Amino acid sequence: MQNLFDSFLSFDLSVFQWIQSIHNDFLDAVLVGITTLGNAGAIFIVLGLGLFITKKYRKAGFAVIVALLVMLICNDLFLKEFFARPRPFNLFDSDPEKYAEWGRAYIYPELVHKPSSYSFPSGHTSSAFAAAIALLWHNRKWGVPVTVFAALMGFSRIYVEVHYCTDVIAGVVSGAICALIAVLIVKILFPVVDKGIDKLSHKIKKKKS
Repeated sequence: MQNLFDSFLSFDLSVFQWIQSIHNDFLDAVLVGITTLGNAGAIFIVLGLGLFITKKYRKAGFAVIVALLVMLICNDLFLKEFFARPRPFNLFDSDPEKYAEWGRAYIYPELVHKPSSYSFPSGHTSSAFAAAIALLWHNRKWGVPVTVFAALMGFSRIYVEVHYCTDVIAGVVSGAICALIAVLIVKILFPVVDKGIDKLSHKIKKKKS
């Protein structure tokens, strides 16, 4: 499988070289901030739960939560382990002779702590697009800005150089697929979940009164 990734290395390296040419203090601060917000999918979990607890946006919030769960199973528990692609900063060490050219050309910028997981596909990008597209499907008003943010999240992962560009492209695709799976799940489960929450809420209100 690594041989397949090797065929994209010249492209990935050229993207990193362009990224290195635009590095500056302002972009460093902004994009490191964005990429940090995506750690463990935290910002999207908060978004999903925040929407879910409101009656008006409950379905959209439920879609975000389900999309993140599907992404966790498909991306983090299966795809990353299956492809087992070394991170950009680990590639040379994985085979110094084979990747001698990469070792000479690639310099890790040390903008963020080095992740220990495998590289392909990008988990931050997958979770961002899974949440964004699931939300976009159910609520365009919220979905459009979140999709823009998801694109920035993907770019930030390349900018801080913890992912190859091809990891991020794959993350967009896997996130979109997870979102569509979530849409189908929500269509089946949400009426039951919504009814159950309304019943529970009614019981709580009766006890208080």
